[in-house]
Amino acid sequence: MEQIVDYIKQVVGGMFADWPIKISVETSAEDDFIMVDIKTGDDALFVQPKADPLLALQHLVRLMVRQKFPEQMVHLTINIGDFHRRQKEALTKVADDAIKQAKQSGAPVYLSPMSSFERRIVHMVAATDPEVLSESSGVGPGRRVVIKPAA
Repeated sequence: MEQIVDYIKQVVGGMFADWPIKISVETSAEDDFIMVDIKTGDDALFVQPKADPLLALQHLVRLMVRQKFPEQMVHLTINIGDFHRRQKEALTKVADDAIKQAKQSGAPVYLSPMSSFERRIVHMVAATDPEVLSESSGVGPGRRVVIKPAA
């Protein structure tokens, strides 16, 4: 795993080498999960108003790691500006509100389309309440979570 972490640091550092902003990269690894925390001094470039630049960077680095280490199963998350923690908090609130609404109304609650990362968080929150079930519905960018009362 140390070899993969070193490779990620090298790749990320190389991507930012010609940028006018200087970055610092911190990593943590546990089992097959690697968290990369990048400090840029101007995090808003990557997460405001949407996190598309951050998610694109994460996707590129994942592809590069898979190509370099095809035999390794690695889960990689890149965090800039504490984006993932803030996103998890916001999605937990969305899930809690949908759970409450489904329990009160007795009807399914359809959430807005979400990425697989976002859906996973909502499913994990819903799994903590035995009175509701969650499932994904739809395909592609229209895929969403449905929260419904348990039968």
